[in-house]
Amino acid sequence: MPAQPLSTEAVDEVLDLVASFMEETLDVLDVDPDTEVDLRFEDGRVYGDLDGDEDDIALIIGRRGQTLDAVQYLVNAVVSTSVETSVHVILDAQGYRKRRAKQLEKDADRAVQDVIDTGRRIELEPMTSSERKVIHNYLKDHVEVATISAGREPNRRLAVEPRRDNR
Repeated sequence: MPAQPLSTEAVDEVLDLVASFMEETLDVLDVDPDTEVDLRFEDGRVYGDLDGDEDDIALIIGRRGQTLDAVQYLVNAVVSTSVETSVHVILDAQGYRKRRAKQLEKDADRAVQDVIDTGRRIELEPMTSSERKVIHNYLKDHVEVATISAGREPNRRLAVEPRRDNR
């Protein structure tokens, strides 16, 4: 969130910058020009929702969201070097991030059950920091298990283990 509220002009400047960057990026990716990028400014952040042809959206998302994450990283780098205040851009494509979070929560539920059944630590597949954060937040108040991140990037994993404290 920015330290101080942005003026209407500053918001428009950021939205124009993001729109221009996304247009150029989608062109480089050879995505159909009819692909829509719906941008909105809310709570000090820019949210961009992409919608279009199923194959183009799959290309934008990439394997396990890697392309979408990379484009989001790049647009944030461009914005941070082009405007004087801090504005974070969050991109999604046809609700991918919400679907992925639901899948991660299901994976977490299965891991929790395995940990409860066996009393042993379970390591999930390698995932991005944002994916690990989804599971950490999902399980943070669970009374029987705790989560920790283990390993090094790019193979950093989330481990679910029996809780040792008596909460």
